[in-house]
Amino acid sequence: MSSILNSVRDTLYAVTSCCFPNPIIHINRRTFKVIKLLAEGGFSFVYLVQDASTGRFYALKKIRCPIGSDSVKNAMKEVEMYKLFQHENIIKVIDTCVVQDKDGGKIVYIFLPYYKSGNLQDAINNNLVHESHFEEKNMLKVFRGICSAVQILHKYRFPCVPKRSENADGNHKLPNGTVTENSILVQATQNDDDIVPFAHRDIKPGNVLLSDDMQTPILMDFGSLIRARIKIENRNQALMQQDLASEHSTMPYRAPELLDVNTNTELNEKVDIWSLGCTLYAMAYGKSPFENSLSEQGGSIRLAVLSNQFKFPEQDRYSQEFRDLISFMLKVDPKQRPDIDQVIERVDGLLESSES
Repeated sequence: MSSILNSVRDTLYAVTSCCFPNPIIHINRRTFKVIKLLAEGGFSFVYLVQDASTGRFYALKKIRCPIGSDSVKNAMKEVEMYKLFQHENIIKVIDTCVVQDKDGGKIVYIFLPYYKSGNLQDAINNNLVHESHFEEKNMLKVFRGICSAVQILHKYRFPCVPKRSENADGNHKLPNGTVTENSILVQATQNDDDIVPFAHRDIKPGNVLLSDDMQTPILMDFGSLIRARIKIENRNQALMQQDLASEHSTMPYRAPELLDVNTNTELNEKVDIWSLGCTLYAMAYGKSPFENSLSEQGGSIRLAVLSNQFKFPEQDRYSQEFRDLISFMLKVDPKQRPDIDQVIERVDGLLESSES
């Protein structure tokens, strides 16, 4: 109950913050002034804060972790995921801190870079308000950056696992031929079998920040990130994955195989390809394709997704090749869906043709 009250208190602060002086918080021996709430969801809140000594702005993610839950472990897992993937199109963690909450639980603070341009959803909303739109070429360039981030997740390799080199006697041999009883590390070669794909599972415009020049997308919110390939052998495992997706994956961008998880199958990284298709559609037309279908035809998003009920506007300013790219990604059967390399190849082809 106290955790819920604390969350309500944070929400009330967000609503009324314009009427009160900005609070001061002290974290890791540094003082910050809270400017405003940027986003919220569940037990997490993201604030714009300013370092009192340097004047620099940060996005501070505050995660409330109730007593007796795994939320601290999950929050720190999110931090580790940020550190695991280093790329210009993936957000970087600046600092973290875990403090005791008044109710006996804990609070995890994650310091992230602040981008004044906001996220891709903000840009989409701005287009809707001003009846403007992205130019196809610029949109494809931004989408290409998102795909680059996803490729890092889908093609991840753990650092080379050292292995021991032994002679016939079971002793360890140094590269110069000297034998020693101590273990010696030999670099293991890497191949495609070493790839350990991760899936973001919540790719959407709201989870893509934009650099200050609006040209570089930065993928964020790794709280949903998971090892991509999961075998589903029974109904309990299927229901568990459905519940996990319901908690972490936004419905209008959620792949059909996460809406209705079948037994005797394997979930994989292609859940993100579906979300990419929905994201590109939303960039062009203002909403996920299945939100548009819902508003025009009624029914439920779930049924629209499972039956792949979506269409493009009759008066469309974008090319047939652009629409084909979206349809290429939105295949209900993941086996028919492209992988991230095929998506990038197609995007690069469209960008090259636009240059000629």
